[in-house]
Amino acid sequence: MDKILGASFLILWLQLCWVSGQQKEKSDQQQVKQSPQSLIVQEGEISVMNCTYENSAFDYFPWYRQFPGKSPALLIAIQSAVIVKEEGRFKIFFNKSAKHFSLHIMASQPGDSATYFCAASTQSSPGTCSLYPNLQLRLQPNPTVGA
Repeated sequence: MDKILGASFLILWLQLCWVSGQQKEKSDQQQVKQSPQSLIVQEGEISVMNCTYENSAFDYFPWYRQFPGKSPALLIAIQSAVIVKEEGRFKIFFNKSAKHFSLHIMASQPGDSATYFCAASTQSSPGTCSLYPNLQLRLQPNPTVGA
């Protein structure tokens, strides 16, 4: 009986986390604004995309890139304690007082053509049910299969 009660509690807790996460997502959706809506640059030029946010509790600012027919993938991210982060040709500038961060693509190439998304979140907050955005699943072969 204790196992059934424990499993029921876990399922209820997971459902509550999902519901509260859904409500939080809806309220946060309008708190991040990206500009420009579209951008055309010449090959070799710097591409700049901007993002502003409203919630001063946000401390994690990722940029995602989505190629046509593919899923969005994390491109680069910065935390609020950092002002500039650079990875290859990609650079994020962060201004906490202006609640603004921007993605700069140096020496733009035709292969950079994609949809870019900015986001803002609290990376770890006590009492929340969200996972870290950089959680990765790694599958390993089962050694008992075929034995």
